[in-house]
Amino acid sequence: MKKHFLLILLLACVLQSSWAQEPYDFSAETAEGQTLYYKITDIDNHYVSVVPPTGSLWTGYTKPTGSVTIPSSVTNGGTAYSVTALGNDAFYKCSSLTSATIPTSVTSIGNTVFFGCTSLASLAIPASVTSIGWQAFTNCPSLATMTVEEGNTIYDSRNNCNALIETATNTLIAGTKNTVIPNTVTSIGERAFRGSGLTGITIPNSVAVIEDMAFLDCSGLTSLTIGNSVTTI
Repeated sequence: MKKHFLLILLLACVLQSSWAQEPYDFSAETAEGQTLYYKITDIDNHYVSVVPPTGSLWTGYTKPTGSVTIPSSVTNGGTAYSVTALGNDAFYKCSSLTSATIPTSVTSIGNTVFFGCTSLASLAIPASVTSIGWQAFTNCPSLATMTVEEGNTIYDSRNNCNALIETATNTLIAGTKNTVIPNTVTSIGERAFRGSGLTGITIPNSVAVIEDMAFLDCSGLTSLTIGNSVTTI
């Protein structure tokens, strides 16, 4: 019994130690003088990801405000690192963030990266981005402009639609309050417009599927026209 107790106590100490570790390896200031936090993801190739500063996201830390330019590279301890990803929750509920410039070095945007950035007004996705996680732009009611750079092979914002479309499936996966759905879109993704600030929209006849909770938390939505080709809601 005593051995079991000591083993449990040792395990608890190990877990507590791991919980106490910061999820970032170093921090650096942006061109605007704001502090971002970085996790080394590939020590050999010197890749880092932008991450929130604590396991409880931004608790106890100053959140980025206004405009933030994410650098393509950062230097720490004499070593230059390429910024290749925005990690999960990187800017979670940074409610005073108005714009974020994403560099062409970034290939991945994680889950809920800009979730709850209620003042975020515009966002441009570089051609380099090939992976975007779940609800990356959810609950951003001020987001009016969303573009995808020409040449992106995975995503697009065709016809200046102010939305993020998965090119291969013609699925609109993230919308804004100013989205105009192109008539080449065939499905609206899960939670695509959640908390988007949308007030009215027309779903064209090309759309056959509207996935779960596509318009969740759209409290200002007063006009919704659904095309006659929708078979699944």
